[in-house]
Amino acid sequence: MDRRDEVSGGGAPWLVRFDHPAQPANPYPERVPRGIVVKYTSALRLLRLRDAPKMRDGEDADYIVSAPFTVVWQADGIEPRELRVPAGLITDLVSVPRPFRWIVSRAGPYLEAAILHDYLYIAWQDVPGRGVRDADRAFADAIMLAAMAEARVGAMLRWVIHASVRLFGGRAYARPNPDRYADLGAPEIVAQSAFVVPDDRGPRPDARDGIARRAG
Repeated sequence: MDRRDEVSGGGAPWLVRFDHPAQPANPYPERVPRGIVVKYTSALRLLRLRDAPKMRDGEDADYIVSAPFTVVWQADGIEPRELRVPAGLITDLVSVPRPFRWIVSRAGPYLEAAILHDYLYIAWQDVPGRGVRDADRAFADAIMLAAMAEARVGAMLRWVIHASVRLFGGRAYARPNPDRYADLGAPEIVAQSAFVVPDDRGPRPDARDGIARRAG
């Protein structure tokens, strides 16, 4: 079912949000593997809409993953597998309570790991009948830890971040989120895109006036 919600609460009534990506996938293994290793295979591209800062309904505006973000992971007894964060995922970057921001900021070398973690904490809702599973949450936390190691985040900081999500992340994981994705092709998004890296998928928003034009 193609369910979409126009979010009028807060400050962004033009942002149409979805409860599933264009191509839902099950990113979880059947069990939590040991010895996970992560390799980044694409750049992370984030979109911050033109009016997002002034239309925010909280401390800061959301970002949107503007192209699929991929890594490959493998573990003991498991061949390499691709993990793909779908384009359109809405994220608030690294969620950090104010008292801890002297240790962990909202962006840093752990940002890509945090985006993977964001996705794995909500992807169970994309899989029909999946539901909340402790093993899936543990896998999300383990992927984040391995991704931080690949990004050469210091061992102590990795431990602090991983321990925090293990201790305090349960409620965020289990809470249903009906507006997890944005449609990057929607007129509301195109009109609000201050800049998009051009590619071969068609029209690009002009950074000067927000009007979609085809590259000549």
